[in-house]
Amino acid sequence: MTRFEYAAIFNGILVALALENIAASFHKLLDAGGRVRWHWMAPTNAIGSAIATIGQFWVWWRGRDIVAVDPTVFTFLPNAVTLFLLYLACAATLPDDVPESGIDLKAFYFSRQRQYWSIVGTTSLLATCINAWSIVHHNFEPQIVHLDAPLFFGGLAATAIVGSLIVVKAPWWHTLAIITITSGVILLYGPLKL
Repeated sequence: MTRFEYAAIFNGILVALALENIAASFHKLLDAGGRVRWHWMAPTNAIGSAIATIGQFWVWWRGRDIVAVDPTVFTFLPNAVTLFLLYLACAATLPDDVPESGIDLKAFYFSRQRQYWSIVGTTSLLATCINAWSIVHHNFEPQIVHLDAPLFFGGLAATAIVGSLIVVKAPWWHTLAIITITSGVILLYGPLKL
């Protein structure tokens, strides 16, 4: 097996764990039936986080033919840390359990607002830095710029919006930002050719 194949196994496990966490949480919410007071923000973030996790994996996968010069643990770590943070973001989107007394997903979202958006902001900032480093490291090679430039600029915009969501409590701002960020994730990763 090649180094890339070993890394793919590790990264694939992180992606699978992230998606399993969201699927299990959705199952528990659906199973709880009437004990759940549904609200769209937390499930939308779960879907957006799942798409971002899958998308980030495929962005990394698309670079498989680019020969890394002297690959090391340090060249492997940034992508692994990004996927680990995306796992944490996925895990923070929905409750792990539904208490017997029930759960209000709007209250849950706002109680986890700082935790979730701090993880997403850190992830976005790290991914933006990785994309900037990749562009510079490869001397602005057109193939690399084509892959990384949209991610870099999208990451800058997302990091700015996410930073505000850590501290702002206004529901209207969260509504606008969640719709914008989720739409951005879909537009960024949706057309990605596999």
